[in-house]
Parts: sequence; C-alpha cells; structure tokens
Amino acid sequence: MKPIVTETRAAIIAGVRDARIVTRRLRDLAPHDVLVKILSCNLCTSEFGLWSGKRTNRPLPMTFGHEWAGEVLQVGEAVRGIEPGDFVGGSHEYDPYSDEARAGRTSEAPGVKSYDTQWDDGYFGRYEGCAEHVVQSQESIYKFAHRIPAPEAGFLEPLATVVNGLRKIDPHEGETIVVIGAGTMGVLNALVAARSGARVIVTEVSPEKVGVAERLGLEVVDGSACDAVEEVRRRTGGRGADSVVIAVGLTLADQQAFAMLKKFHGKVLFFAAGYPAPEVGVDVNKIHYGKMELYGTLMADYVDFKESCRLLGEGIIDVSTLVSARYPFDDITAAFEHAVQPGGYRTAVIMGKE
Repeated sequence: MKPIVTETRAAIIAGVRDARIVTRRLRDLAPHDVLVKILSCNLCTSEFGLWSGKRTNRPLPMTFGHEWAGEVLQVGEAVRGIEPGDFVGGSHEYDPYSDEARAGRTSEAPGVKSYDTQWDDGYFGRYEGCAEHVVQSQESIYKFAHRIPAPEAGFLEPLATVVNGLRKIDPHEGETIVVIGAGTMGVLNALVAARSGARVIVTEVSPEKVGVAERLGLEVVDGSACDAVEEVRRRTGGRGADSVVIAVGLTLADQQAFAMLKKFHGKVLFFAAGYPAPEVGVDVNKIHYGKMELYGTLMADYVDFKESCRLLGEGIIDVSTLVSARYPFDDITAAFEHAVQPGGYRTAVIMGKE
C-alpha cells in the first residue's frame, strides 16, 4: 500500500557535532504497518553522546530517534486496534512479520534491527523517530489511553526499560531500595520502584537534581554534603539496602552500590552504561560470600512497553518535570547543544503542534 505521505524530513547524525535534516523516502505500507505523523522526539543520552563524540559505538552517519510520539495518519490492511487519529508512542522498530523475524534472527526484545542496516538513501539507521513521519509495524507502536503532551509520551521507551529492569530485582513492601543518581533514568527508577511499596532512597551530588528529586517527593541523600554510603547505612539502622539501582555509569557509583548493600542476599541492578566503561569496583569474594545477585539490564519487552504506556497514559507516573527544554525541528543542532549540557533532563525536538 502506498503511504499518503511518500517522503519525510528526517534528522541524521552525520558526524561528530554534525546534525542535519535530510529528505528520505518512506517505504510502502506492509499489511501490518502504520504511518505516523511525529509530533515530538526526545533526545536520548546515547544519541547526544554520539553527536558529541563521547560515544563511538555506532557507525555514522545514522538516523536516530526512539523516544517519539505522534498521531496515526494511515494503517495497513491487516492492522487491528490502531486507527487514524490515535495518539501513539513508538519503540525500537520491531516487525515479527518480516522475513528476518520468521527466520528466527531476532532478539528477546523489541529493538532487533541491526546497526549495519542501511537505508536506500545511504544513511545508516536503526531508529528513525526524529523525523516528521515514520512507518513502522504495529507491533512497535503503542496507543495511549489519553492524549498527553507529546514530549511526555516520548518517555514510553525509557520508562519501559525501567519497568523491565525493576522486574529483575522485584522490589516490594518492607524493603529499602537505593537509586544512585537523580538524572532522568534515576528518577524514573525511583518513581516506579516507589509504587511497589518499598522505601526508596535516591543519592545525588548535583544540587539541581537533588532539588528536582525532592520536589517529586522522593527521599534524597545529598552526596555533596555527606558520605552517601554512611548516610544510607545510618538511615537503614546500619543494615544497608536490600537492592541498589546504579543509574550512573561511574566506577565510584559501582563501589558505593556494593558498600551500601546489606550483608547477605543483596541485589545490584546495573542500569547505566558509562564511557569510558566503569569498573565493578568490588572484591569478587564479597559477591560470593555475600550471596549477592547482580543484574544487567537493557531495553524492554512488549509487556514492559504496555505497562509503560499505561503508567504514562493514565497519569500514574508524571514525567512533566523531566522535560528540560523544547526546540523546533529545524533547530536540531541547538537541541543537541542544549542536551549535552550537564545537569539537565530530556530535551524535546518538536515537529508539530503538541
């Protein structure tokens, strides 16, 4: 099926500190495809890290954008449950109807398109949501129960990764969970973990981020004013935390996590990557004798996206505080320049009326 829009303007990272807007062709709609008019797309840490040159783990040039939201314009003939006019958010492109998926070459989670995929127009791409339009399989598109501001709906994917990670450590009432870092992902981890009934303590050294976390009603340890490890132990009566979520990619954060943990059966969730790669920072024998459980987490599964869509769409998790700035699509370079400044949260690129 021919899309009613055949071309779109799309942003690419062409090189270090080089973002551009180009025109690309949209593919024809397969039976399960959906054409969406993008309203906004948030810039992820991994994307502005590539733009700044801090990260070099993906080939350039490349399309990007996986924290987007928009309005459905057209659906393929086999699409059910999504129709024109619906307000939706996107995830990593995932198409179980493709030849690749049927051959079994997919991962356990949505987001299986490989980095070496090359578009017809010559630009490398895995994600393509920082554009005015996108065509994706209905399996990677989620309909919100209510229309919320598009930049907030763009938290669908990051919140889904949080839901996925916390399922591994399974926080519950009576436990103490420490989240190291009050950046975007740290705050999201704390807000979701708090819904379990567990006590959640956030540690942070940035005064601005300490203030944001406190305004959100979170219990915060200001690591710039005290020894965060000692303070967590003091607040837990010397026992330590049942679980620690590391939402900062630093060796010091890893060291603090293990020092904050209770003596036996503590859990550590490595949520954040760091560049250069941080070290674990603990004697392996302590892991062995302490019967610790260590978890790595990345991306999310279908059920996590569904839950994330519910939490956002029903207003259960409020992310409005985590949108630092909004920039028009044509100011994509200015958006990246703002996003790389320390101390901020998400920068939204606006393609249309929210």
